[in-house]
Amino acid sequence: MKKKISLALILSLFILVAVWIFFSPARVLTEAQLNGELERVSPETVQAIVQPYIGESFWRVDLEKLHADLLHLEWVYKATVKRRWPNKVIITLEEQKPVARWSEDGLLNQSGDIFYPHDIAPFKDWVALEGNPLQSRQILHDLVTFQDAFKPLDWTIDALKQQPDGSWNIHFISGVTVLLDNEDWQAKLSRFTRALPKTKQALRKFAQVFDLRYSNGFVIKQKTRPEE
Repeated sequence: MKKKISLALILSLFILVAVWIFFSPARVLTEAQLNGELERVSPETVQAIVQPYIGESFWRVDLEKLHADLLHLEWVYKATVKRRWPNKVIITLEEQKPVARWSEDGLLNQSGDIFYPHDIAPFKDWVALEGNPLQSRQILHDLVTFQDAFKPLDWTIDALKQQPDGSWNIHFISGVTVLLDNEDWQAKLSRFTRALPKTKQALRKFAQVFDLRYSNGFVIKQKTRPEE
């Protein structure tokens, strides 16, 4: 009986010591490992975020706050932070991948979410989208739809704006603009792309705006002709 008690006591003490060693508040965070394919977020920037946490108790490091601090970096889209025994945190970052401009000072990422980096000058020639910010994902989807619709004309969109009433102002790199409402717009676009090549060259040459907001056709508004 005494032998059994002694073995149980030894086993309990061993477990207590192991637990104390594993969860000891004396164990501190000394290292951070950074993962992810990064182009715009530098390791030095991440290190500056992590540095205040180095030296804290391994088990008491506030991972939620560290996670929030990392998400405040303008080019970070997603972040995960995990502890790794005995003294390390593993940080995995996913960068924002811009696909279009948003209005004057924003960008849209790969998911259609808006973000506002400090400098968007490198993206000034990208297609610009504008509309209700809550509809940014749908507007990005609509851009792809409209661009496919204008492929038969070999027209490339450089700006797309959705008005508050849901109508569209579509601008192309050629300088022309298409006005389109949201009522049966697929049929109107299809009719336009089929009919335009048959329109007289004289009308198309100086066209500035094509207004498709009609149920039975479209209107061509011409720019002022240069003096001969």
